[in-house]
Amino acid sequence: MSRVQIVSNALMQLGHAPISSLDGGDKLVVAADAVYDQKLDALLSRSNWRFAVQIQQLSVVAETPPPQWKTTYLLPAGYIKMLRLYPNIYEWDIYADKKIYAQFEGDLWMEYVFAPDVSMFPDYFSDYFSAVIAVQLALSNAQKADYYPALKQNAERLEIIAMSIDCQNRPQFSQVDIPVLNNRFVTIYNGYGFSL
Repeated sequence: MSRVQIVSNALMQLGHAPISSLDGGDKLVVAADAVYDQKLDALLSRSNWRFAVQIQQLSVVAETPPPQWKTTYLLPAGYIKMLRLYPNIYEWDIYADKKIYAQFEGDLWMEYVFAPDVSMFPDYFSDYFSAVIAVQLALSNAQKADYYPALKQNAERLEIIAMSIDCQNRPQFSQVDIPVLNNRFVTIYNGYGFSL
């Protein structure tokens, strides 16, 4: 789907006619287009969407870091939310200057959520996104007051469906060390694919 199609689907949920362009639209079209930009990063950060996650080696900044840090790395372009670092280091921080300061020296990789091009959105996310835009506009633009609860319920249902579809075929074992569970006496623990 394109940006126009996502916005058009949101508008149709409010009883507006479909659109084929964002140029020259009425106030509702302009509002829906603005909500698209307002909500996109927030929705992408709500889950670890497969289509919006990638791994990239971080670039080292050629500058002397503050005294408490050893190395400065640049955040990748389009960064929204970090999922994890490789290797798994614990002494680091991110500041407003879009850099990671770490007590680590060496190659550092980041798995992170980014904002992909709209053409990469799968249908289940596009449907959910359209519903969220419609909900945002419903209170001020819907023809009846009952639209808001109905649209909100639909958006919540589509979020559950989208997240369920997106997480299918993920590894069915824990990807982190859980000391409490690892040390409990259990017959089978699928922590790293081994049994106790």
